[in-house]
Amino acid sequence: EHLSEETKAYIQSKVKWTQEAALSYCKHMNTDFAIAEGGATGPTFHPEGMKAGFAVLAVAGRRSGQDEVEILAQKLVLSTHGDREMNMRLYADAAAELCVEAMKITNPSIEMKSEQPDTQQEVQSTNVTDKLYLDRSSHLRSDAEVMKELYNRLDAQHVIVKGASEVLFGSDDQLSLPTLEQPFLGTLFETDDAKKEAIENRTFLGRLGDEQTPLFAMYLPEDTNVSSDSNSSYFANTRSRAPMLSPLHNEIALTATAYVNWRDSHRFCTRCGSPVEFVQGGTCAKCTSGHMAWPRQDPSIIVLVTNAESTHALLARSPRHPSYLYTALAGFVEPGENMETAVAREVHEEVGVNVNHHSINYISSQAWPFPQSCMIGFHAKTNAADGLASINIDPEEIVDARWFEKEAVYLAARDTDMMGAVLDRQVVEAQQANGNWTGSLLVPSKGVLARTLVDHWLEE
Repeated sequence: EHLSEETKAYIQSKVKWTQEAALSYCKHMNTDFAIAEGGATGPTFHPEGMKAGFAVLAVAGRRSGQDEVEILAQKLVLSTHGDREMNMRLYADAAAELCVEAMKITNPSIEMKSEQPDTQQEVQSTNVTDKLYLDRSSHLRSDAEVMKELYNRLDAQHVIVKGASEVLFGSDDQLSLPTLEQPFLGTLFETDDAKKEAIENRTFLGRLGDEQTPLFAMYLPEDTNVSSDSNSSYFANTRSRAPMLSPLHNEIALTATAYVNWRDSHRFCTRCGSPVEFVQGGTCAKCTSGHMAWPRQDPSIIVLVTNAESTHALLARSPRHPSYLYTALAGFVEPGENMETAVAREVHEEVGVNVNHHSINYISSQAWPFPQSCMIGFHAKTNAADGLASINIDPEEIVDARWFEKEAVYLAARDTDMMGAVLDRQVVEAQQANGNWTGSLLVPSKGVLARTLVDHWLEE
């Protein structure tokens, strides 16, 4: 009742579109069911004046014993805010409920059964996703007494970083965060001296949630192995696997990796060459001459380039990517250069295409400590007169680059979501060996900024 007439009309258009899309897909693809979603997640909205997100969901299918496709269920979900991540979870939950409702309509005899989760496990899961957050507590780092107390807390949790590129996982979407009280932590060290050194050289990352539990990064050598009694914990590559983590644990993994790699590469003062010690919870390097230095992030741009009509996207593959993975263009911002100029320069240097400077729009950003970047994401379009501009790649940077139709990118994103960590070649090769995927194009996984840019374009 508080919505403007323009907003109501916009929602109504999504009601009609989701019905038509679900019916068309189910009919032409000959599927048992098809679900369509249309709406807005935030934080920006169209039409102007919208303050909160919404989604219209429609499920099409065939009733038992009938060939005719019909809309089985439809739902309007109204949010109270413009938080993109929270809205996407809200809509996904609503979609799952609507699918169950549709299945009951097609076959009333279906009895939907689910195991009752263990109460303790359910509470832990809720805490991780709903109640925990990282308070970096930077104001405490210079307080020696407080830091000493936090370092001595036996309930402090730890992000275990092995070498420069792996962290300890507890499951596919959660890190393992052992405390000093847990015997498992001791199994990671060959000697007591090695354990003592690792504990003394921890980096304070902040405090978790309302309980303010201290959180530290702990470094282990590259050749560390997890024992058989590790309670299913395992080391995995941060770059390829961290995007599969929950948003909080992804942030924690990247933060810990950034600090560990910074400390490893800054053992001597960059001004005078003197040895350094790490102070303020390990977040500051102080040399014997008194010079102090803190970690930094190098600004880098990443941009999804589309044609002026936004029907095609220009995706590229670098030498480090598998043959099936195409992504957005990226590069470092040079000294004295602004972000928009860097976007235009990098696109021209890497693929020989000119973008319309007025079309360059900021989308989002992401820390990317590989080695120490902060990625700033953009969408840019070519000039209308150029059509699908010819591509001339820089072979030093790019192996291949092509224009892809929106439908092809959509299908690639769908296949990517089915497989998960597609940067890990073994994950994809296993799906190919099982005959589950016979395609040739995948895009980065959700949780990676390049994928955020792709999804933003697909949702237009």
